[in-house]
Formats: sequence, C-alpha cells, structure tokens
Amino acid sequence: MPFGSSGIVKPILWFLWFDLVVILIIYVFKGQLSIEGAAFRGIAVLASILAWTIGLHQYLFSFLTPSSTLSTQLKSLLIRFISSLLYLVLFFGIFFFEKGDRYNKAQYIIILSILSLAWAFLLYRRIRFLEDTSHSSLNSAAQGYAVLKGKVSLYQNEVVRGPHRELPTMVWYRKYLYTSSAGFLLNDGKGICTVDPRDAEVITPRHHYGSQAYYAIYPDETIYVLGQLETLSKQRNEHERKALVTSKIVEWKRHPVRFLDYFDRNNDGAIDESEMTQVRNSAERTVDNSLEEIYQAPASHVISRPTDDRPFIISSIHPDDLLTRYKRAMIFHFSIWIVLTVFALVM
Repeated sequence: MPFGSSGIVKPILWFLWFDLVVILIIYVFKGQLSIEGAAFRGIAVLASILAWTIGLHQYLFSFLTPSSTLSTQLKSLLIRFISSLLYLVLFFGIFFFEKGDRYNKAQYIIILSILSLAWAFLLYRRIRFLEDTSHSSLNSAAQGYAVLKGKVSLYQNEVVRGPHRELPTMVWYRKYLYTSSAGFLLNDGKGICTVDPRDAEVITPRHHYGSQAYYAIYPDETIYVLGQLETLSKQRNEHERKALVTSKIVEWKRHPVRFLDYFDRNNDGAIDESEMTQVRNSAERTVDNSLEEIYQAPASHVISRPTDDRPFIISSIHPDDLLTRYKRAMIFHFSIWIVLTVFALVM
C-alpha cells in the first residue's frame, strides 16, 4: 500500500464506535441507562480510539525499549497526553459521571484542579526552554545547551537502515517494541554534527505502511535538535586563530627567497608595510581554510542528552508549531485550574 494509507484498522474502530453510540441512545430511550451513564461510556470508548489513533498505545510497549529510559518515555508520554485532544475528552468526561455525593465530586474536582495547575507549570517550563535557547550554527555555536537545525543523513558508506526492507531508508525510527539508537549526522550548512538519539524525546509525524504504524526520520529531512553540544576537537576561537596566523607567517619567512618572490610586489628586496598587510591577509585566508576543514569533520561535534534535567528533543516538526501547541495547552490547563478551584469552593 502507498504511504499515507491508514489501513483498515482505523475505519473499523470508528464504525464500531458509531454502532456503540446508536446502541447507547437506544438504551437511553428505553430507560435502561441514564444520559450521564451513556455519555460517560461513549466518551470512554472515544478516548480509547483517539489514544490508538495518535499512537499513545505504542508508548506502553516502548517502555521496554532498552535504548530509552523509562523516565524519558514517561515524560514524553505525559507531555504529548496533556497537550492532545485525548486529554480534553477525558477531562470533560468527568462532568458526565453518575450523580453521586457532592462532597466526593468536589474531591475529584479539586484533584483535577491541582493536576491542571501542575500541567500548566510543566508546559510553561517546556515553553521557556524552547524560547530561551536560541538557534545556533556549528561554526559559531558555544559549548553547552543549544538548538541546531539542519538536514540529516546516515554515516558515510551507510546506505540502508530501517525496520523493513520494503520501506525506504531511515536515519531513525520507532516501531512497537523497538526504538533505533544508532547515531546519524546533521548538516546545517556550516558544519556537520553527530546526533546521539539515545534518551531523546523524538517528535515526528506518524507514518503508516498498510495497517502498521511507525515513527521515522528520513535522510535529507530537516530536523531541530535541542540538547547538549560538545566539540571533541579544538574549537576555533580568535586567540587560536591569531596564533596560527603568526605561526604561518613565521613558517613562510623560513624560506626568504620564496617569500620575497611571492610577496615583494615592488621588487625592492624587502617587505614594506603595505606588502606585510598582504602577507597577513594571505596567512589569515590559509588558516581559515584549514580550520574550516577541521571544523567540518563529522566526529568533531556531538549533540546528546544533557547531564542535567533539561529536555533533549529531536523534532521534525518546526519549533514554532510545537510552541503553539504547548501554549494553547498551557492556557487551557491554567484556565481550568481557576475555573475548577472556584467551582469546588462553590460546591
């Protein structure tokens, strides 16, 4: 089947839910079920279908994946859950509970209120990391926490990677119990960086092959990485550059005949001030070209999980889109906290 096909599972699930709704309505009209009970059952099944549709069920199995820690999977699941439509469905379902004691219902509402406030702060923290960490390029990025943007590729001479030979080559993928942990390369046009995806929260669209779902990043796809950047080789800085330029000029002067023949433009047998400026400019160009070759080496830069608790995110979705999603969810949770607190006090 072509890519983008959702298979036959999803239509069957929606058809079954429609049948269930019809059955629940019949029971309500017969008086065998209350409206609240029918609504609660319908929403519960709808929430389960939405969970399957957006792929949350795969997180339950991916906890067993040795390449990802349990805490990373839990945090990724929680962030995705509280910023998704599924949470809205489950949240509003609380108001369709069977009628019960007002005190008990107030307790449920207070718990939801506290959770909403916690979710709002969790999303706010995520938003702050995304907004406060500026985008960097590999020819000027400082060591430490950084955001990189670039096109991805496999290592040199590596041509095949993926869960199935019938699928295109992938640089990263997750399918049921398995999450790939092999590194890949990111090229931002200024340099090349090795990405270590272990323990990363990877955010990608969901793909389908027949009735099977998987998540993947393909070669030449643009991604955004928020993580700890380290340079394994020396990083270019102005002090080092000046020292190399001086060393290069000293090296040229060790061959005085060749040095004069190349830089003595007026043929007076000496290097005057203007000619010395040309010598320095030529040395700077030579040093810059040499440093650029070193800086372009794939192994010279690695971005991986931070040593502290800051998020490590690999996303093929633009950060602005993620920020929009998180901000809407944060406003919703904060507003619900206020509304539920007032509602619980009134009860």
